[in-house]
Amino acid sequence: MTEVASDSGERSAGDSKHQLRRMSLPRARKTRTSRRAAGNIGRPSPRRGPQRLQLCRRSGRFVLRFVFGQAWPGAMARTSPRWLVPLLAVTAEALAPTFDVVVVGGGAAGIFASIAAAREGAAVLCLEGGASLLRKVRISGGGRCNVMHDSATWDPRGARDLLKARYPRGATQLVGPLSSRFSPLETKAWFEAEGVTLKRESDGRVFPSTDDSATIIDALLSAADRAGVQLRTRVKVASAVRRDGGGFVVLGASGAEAGGGDGGPWTVETRSLLLATGSSSHHLAADLGHDILPLLPSLFSFRLSPGGMLDASLAGVSVADAELTLQLPPAPASAGEGSADSGSAPSPSKKRRRAGATNALSARGPLLVTHRGLSGPAALRLSSFGASELAAAGYRGQLQLNLAPGYTSAQALSALEACRTRPDARLKQASTLNPFGLPRRLWAAVVAAAAVDGGKRWDALANADLTRLQRATQTVPLAFSGKDSNKEEFVTAGGVAWAGVDARSMQSKLVPGLFFAGELLDVDGVTGGHNFQSCWTTGMVAGRAAHAHAQELRVQCAGE
Repeated sequence: MTEVASDSGERSAGDSKHQLRRMSLPRARKTRTSRRAAGNIGRPSPRRGPQRLQLCRRSGRFVLRFVFGQAWPGAMARTSPRWLVPLLAVTAEALAPTFDVVVVGGGAAGIFASIAAAREGAAVLCLEGGASLLRKVRISGGGRCNVMHDSATWDPRGARDLLKARYPRGATQLVGPLSSRFSPLETKAWFEAEGVTLKRESDGRVFPSTDDSATIIDALLSAADRAGVQLRTRVKVASAVRRDGGGFVVLGASGAEAGGGDGGPWTVETRSLLLATGSSSHHLAADLGHDILPLLPSLFSFRLSPGGMLDASLAGVSVADAELTLQLPPAPASAGEGSADSGSAPSPSKKRRRAGATNALSARGPLLVTHRGLSGPAALRLSSFGASELAAAGYRGQLQLNLAPGYTSAQALSALEACRTRPDARLKQASTLNPFGLPRRLWAAVVAAAAVDGGKRWDALANADLTRLQRATQTVPLAFSGKDSNKEEFVTAGGVAWAGVDARSMQSKLVPGLFFAGELLDVDGVTGGHNFQSCWTTGMVAGRAAHAHAQELRVQCAGE
């Protein structure tokens, strides 16, 4: 057993005011405490959960300490006389408590699940291996936190089709939870009830009105604090073992590996175990018998090869509406669409592929030219739906860009012809006027790619010039040779296979009392707040179900 660093350390400037909340019991009174304190050794607080005890020797004297905390507060922090040591040791062992729910992972899903379970009355311990909680929440949306997507776009009657367009994987399994257990409408109400004012942007993304992710972090950690959730950072979970009669023993190491102490092992017992470790620590689920689907990057930008129409000189140029099509080598005979078990869903434009057929995926939306390639919602959506195909191709292939997806080729030619016949066409140069509303720098690149003299006046353009301009606008070939992360945000495709999980409760079909939430599962969404929504929904469902299971196990054990 080992002690974890106490509360006395200073918080870093970037930490939330709730970041390093430690597990500690209320300070004991200085008067008339001996009997009362001795009678409460090891008993769980109804709001804060139980404390496991440890007897350690310091400077030749014995002190009773928490496994996860500092010395016993108040009168009990005093060194114990030697004659009391055996009694305290026996009492601590006999009354070693068990948590109702232990949540592994202090991200969005883990914290939300902890709050959900604690509000139902469970004694909850949430363990985070890193130095800070809610790290992805902090960096999401460039530090503004795209907390969800516009709830007004949610329609439970069309949930299946809506989710297939938003979640490349996990769409089928989220239909029930999002429709009847915790919908975007309930998510909006939850955050507003916590004092967060939300605002909707034109593309449907929802942010706190402060444009500061700290608003969401403070709301979540304040809710966890009021619910009595015990939060611990720098605590590494190594494994979890099923306990005879139900429940789990969670084993890990803190200290040297986690920022203090001697790095010794520790254990904690729980009736329900909830894994919400995000894109890491899948071995915990695998060790308990669950299949893990290959982990692949999702939501990334494309790194373009040199020599194409778009280069670093156009960095920062954006288009409000563009269509990006991914063309990969011919699919092998065994290629097909996502399996039902994995919950993967093809892009709406994806066709069933035959052996030898061209693999093509398309995505439409805003597009941004970067110093190294293409980003923005259209590129990110394409990378998400094509995650497995892109990984198989080594993140190399061919893109085709349509800068005027609202026009057919005939309509685009007609629009170009209309420019040529304008009364002022003789005063306008080919590189300075375009009928598609494209940024001037981008249109100049289109004109150059079409091999049209940019200084030529519009009324002097030939039909062949218009045809080349139409093609250079709607069928732009772009080779790519790599990927880049989407700023500091990242999403992982793959994870715990849905075949072993009951989506109605997020409970394992293989191990009773084991629950999952968030990105650890094989679920990922496109950009726009959908990944956080899956965290809130699966976290709420799993947290409530974990509490219910703990209660059933408690009653069962009491009956025996």
